[in-house]
Amino acid sequence: MVILSTFHLLGLRKNRGMNIIMLKAPGSLFLRQISAGPSRNPALFTLGLHAAEIRRFYAKKSLKRPVKKLRTVPFAIPNYISVSKLANLLSCRMETLIQDLTKLGFANITQGYILSKEYVELILQEYNYQLPNTSAAINPENVYDELKSPADPKMLQRKPPVVTIMGHVDHGKTTIIDFLRKSSVVAQEHGGITQHIGAFQVVTPSSKRRITFLDTPGHPVFLKMRERGANITDIIVLVVSIEDSIMPQTKEAIKHAKNSGNELIIAITKIDRISHPKEREKAIERITNDLIAQDIPVEKISGDVQVIPISARTGENMDLLEESIVLLSDVMDIKAESSVRTIAEGVVLESEIKKSVGNVATIIVKKGVLQKGKILICGNTYCKIKNIVNEGNNSITKAVPADAVEVTGWKNIPIAGDQVIEVKNESIAKKFISKRMGLLEVEKEGATVEKLNDQRAIEALKKSNDENEDEFADVTGEKPLEQEGPKKVNFIIKGDVTGSLEAINESISDMGNEEVQCHVVSASVGIPNEGDIKMARITDSIIICFNLGSLPNEVMNNKEHVEIRQYNVVYKLIEDVTEILTNNLKPLYENKQTATVDIREIFEFQLKKKIIKIAGCRVSNGQIRRNSVVQVVRGPEKQVIYDGRLATLKQGKDDSAEISKGNDCGITFDKNFEDFEAGDKIIVYEKVKVPRFL
Repeated sequence: MVILSTFHLLGLRKNRGMNIIMLKAPGSLFLRQISAGPSRNPALFTLGLHAAEIRRFYAKKSLKRPVKKLRTVPFAIPNYISVSKLANLLSCRMETLIQDLTKLGFANITQGYILSKEYVELILQEYNYQLPNTSAAINPENVYDELKSPADPKMLQRKPPVVTIMGHVDHGKTTIIDFLRKSSVVAQEHGGITQHIGAFQVVTPSSKRRITFLDTPGHPVFLKMRERGANITDIIVLVVSIEDSIMPQTKEAIKHAKNSGNELIIAITKIDRISHPKEREKAIERITNDLIAQDIPVEKISGDVQVIPISARTGENMDLLEESIVLLSDVMDIKAESSVRTIAEGVVLESEIKKSVGNVATIIVKKGVLQKGKILICGNTYCKIKNIVNEGNNSITKAVPADAVEVTGWKNIPIAGDQVIEVKNESIAKKFISKRMGLLEVEKEGATVEKLNDQRAIEALKKSNDENEDEFADVTGEKPLEQEGPKKVNFIIKGDVTGSLEAINESISDMGNEEVQCHVVSASVGIPNEGDIKMARITDSIIICFNLGSLPNEVMNNKEHVEIRQYNVVYKLIEDVTEILTNNLKPLYENKQTATVDIREIFEFQLKKKIIKIAGCRVSNGQIRRNSVVQVVRGPEKQVIYDGRLATLKQGKDDSAEISKGNDCGITFDKNFEDFEAGDKIIVYEKVKVPRFL
């Protein structure tokens, strides 16, 4: 009964084919739900509870009502409703409803508390109402599913395999594609690393078969790109350097490969770096064992994952890798519908704004045929295809499954990773986009409602605390100090493609600590415009531009004097953001001792009618200057009796700017401090700023 000691069980019910277990943590203001699918014993044993125990506990917690005939709900169940309005609809006293909700485990219930549809349905069940039958829940993710057509076995044709190359940064992924394409993608990348997801179709030299390769970035910030590449592919080639073996992004790629369920081939790269055959064999053996330790069923242990040592620089075994991909795709019998009568589907790999053509999306076709004039729907936008461009920047008339092409004609920029579906006309596209926007609005309302309930609960708690603070003030005469949150450093991100924006946003948005926090005000594709600059001025933001080339002079030297920084390499961008956050940390200083002076005698000097005490001193270590900051300490405990500056520093009768070790001097102190004694020590120090790090 571990779970019952941690949660209060509020209810067990069915809704839309799902079994819902209602739980509430002790002290929590809100309910939590666990959905477990339509099994006979939903999530009971997963929660560590026996079915009979749940029924007994549920019977104990349920509202005690006599068994009556189920009543029909007399109103349409809203998405959100306040307690007072629900009481009116149920024709019951509001106090009774609040009392019943409290019995169900709701905390801090008031007449203005807003209930979600799920909670309203739970309450209706407790009030003996029969809920209307509803179909499967429609959400923004599946709203377009009804536009898709089921697969027609008669229309299936063999298609080229889509192969994603994954692995750690600088392990030679792009070099493999360069060898197959006889090109130089690497030369076009900033900093020698891949920072975009690239799609290239290759006609293999040996078998003359077409293969579509996706080249994913290996840098840690491009997690979502790699995950997307793994999910839309047929075969994954995991690249492992013979010098480094398994690295952090290699482990991450293995995780993506396992989650996707796709077939895997291991390519051990850079074998030309080890020329001696025995040393090379040992290194390959070590990597194979490391792969086995990662639960990869390689052929060495009678698994089905091929391990192929290659060198893309010399071409060694590249033909073997090529034939392995072709052979595996033949075994998999990869097929797709490639007919103009089939509703086309695809996935957005990247999207950007191009000066000459406008909004552009790189799409990999999953089924059907893309042609000019067709209408595509994707996310919250749609497109009437104006042009289709292949990787060679040539216009083509159509794109078939496994083709990766640029499509122009989008009303707005689609989001990388979103599905693309063909529709018959623009009116259907607008209808479904409107439907999806409505569902998104409901989700947004849900978040707002939760925040509103949280805010009201916090206000109630704050009101109670204020009363306690007033009592505290009555006793002590002062108010407790309020704690401030972390300082926010604002950034506006402008990038070349949506994939880069996604990676940068996720990389820097969580940076910071309890003192300073990075806050991304906005992130969008394209060169900073007037609106971005005004927003940066209002929010005191720094504009970060990634891969945008040379910016216009009016942008860099803008009238608002907004700071704009440009980057081509992502890790340099992250380093600079870290430095900016670090510079916004509160400075800390430590005292560095520079000299020690002994007070040996006390002299008195009469100036007009006032007697001035002078400390007769000798510098025992270092140098003391007229503007030095000092502490006067006394006794073996080194009790500080003065902390401040010197008033005068004399050698004999003359003022002196500096006295060095071994010399005598006369000293008076600022603020008329004269409580020094013979035997006291003067410690000369300076405040040194302590380096701070996030």
